[in-house]
Amino acid sequence: MKILIVEPETKGHFISLYVNTVLKSLNGKAEIFLLTSKKILKLEVFKILKKDNKNIKILFCDDLVYSKNKFFLNLLVNQLQNFKNLNSVIKRFNQENNFDKIFFTNLDHIDKVLCFFSNPFDSLKFSGILVNPRVHQYQNNKMNLKYFIYKYLLKKLISNKYTENVFSNDILFYNFSKKNNFERKIHYFNEPVITLKKYSKIKNSIDKNCFNILVYGAIRNSKSLEELILLTNKIKNTLKLNIIVAGIHNAEAKKILNKKNLLQNNVKSNFKIFDRFIHPKEESYLFSNTDAVWCVYKNTPLGSSGVFHTSNIYKKPVITNNLGLIGWYNKKFKLGPILHFNNSKNLIKSCKKIIEMIKNKRKYEFYKKNQSRLFSFKTKQKNLKDLIRQSFIKKSK
Repeated sequence: MKILIVEPETKGHFISLYVNTVLKSLNGKAEIFLLTSKKILKLEVFKILKKDNKNIKILFCDDLVYSKNKFFLNLLVNQLQNFKNLNSVIKRFNQENNFDKIFFTNLDHIDKVLCFFSNPFDSLKFSGILVNPRVHQYQNNKMNLKYFIYKYLLKKLISNKYTENVFSNDILFYNFSKKNNFERKIHYFNEPVITLKKYSKIKNSIDKNCFNILVYGAIRNSKSLEELILLTNKIKNTLKLNIIVAGIHNAEAKKILNKKNLLQNNVKSNFKIFDRFIHPKEESYLFSNTDAVWCVYKNTPLGSSGVFHTSNIYKKPVITNNLGLIGWYNKKFKLGPILHFNNSKNLIKSCKKIIEMIKNKRKYEFYKKNQSRLFSFKTKQKNLKDLIRQSFIKKSK
């Protein structure tokens, strides 16, 4: 059996986590091809991927198209362009290799335009992960035009006879799917997390005399970096704070976190910056030894977060706002302080919540205990490896 895994996105945890999980699920069970960007050749994560999966065959496609403009029509135009590029490459490689199935580790690049094509990939059946489905985020306002559009597009995706399975680790989306009778092809999975507890060169970033807050992953201002600097400035004289920012920065994040800006805000000594790929061993050390994890997202689809799920594995309190899936988890399970930055009054309240968590040991342990409760809840769900095996291996016999 020949399976094509499609993942042109080289940032974030798609290659290091989702692709790796799919590969391990199918190890020895199928001949695997990975379609991705040539940018991966320069990344440390690619060396790790090849070392762990020596038989994988690498194919290349053009980079994805993104737009800073968040309007729906721009999203459709970008997805159409991405679909056109991916479709032509997939057809070309399919003629050479005769694939049996396709798996997209991030369907979000094309999911809104697949409704325009009854047979999108030359009769090849496909499955994939929807990272930010969006539709359920508008269900409380059913008069919102976006709700009707996204629901229609999801229904078309699910009803396509070539769509086999759609996987999601967003429990709110899965619950929405059950209410709307979409669950036949939609499967909820517990987020896969790779943990390695070994020596790390990054250990000097931890200050045992301070409260250590980790900002991790693909570092963008959507992680509320400006708000974190403002918050640190307000409470640094009350508490000893050490902020570790670890991961590859985009251009905007580089400007916000440069030495000049940190000095102007009087927080330079509170920040340790690592603008590079973080090895899995280093990731494990950071999550094991920091005290809390920063998960305050803004201006982005408010679905799942690999950083949030990793913090749960390590039973670390999380700092969030009240938006999206992460806000829902925090309100339901009480995993850490919920912050608001929309005005000066709420900023002061947010500062007090951070101070309370750090000074009140019972409160801090309460958050950790609730992370254990959430972890127990999640581990009762099916994991991605098992779902992949069920989807591909059993049906291929």
